[in-house]
Amino acid sequence: MLVGVNIADSWLRAAATPLHCKVEKMPFLYLGLPIGGDPRRLVFWDPVLTRIRNRLSGRKSRFLSFGGRLVLLKSVLTS
Repeated sequence: MLVGVNIADSWLRAAATPLHCKVEKMPFLYLGLPIGGDPRRLVFWDPVLTRIRNRLSGRKSRFLSFGGRLVLLKSVLTS
């Protein structure tokens, strides 16, 4: 994936063709975290919150202590 910042689209497409990559626009996801957006907006954090809810959903969350939930939250945020 090739993402350009302050580069003309024509140059970006010309560079992506010999490299056999896709051309993407900002913002995009990298390792599950949004890159290039405004972190002050709540929408920016939706993918992260969704992953945390999915990991803590159902029966799994009932069996985790507070410390276990904290460790799981830190692991999701660092991934």
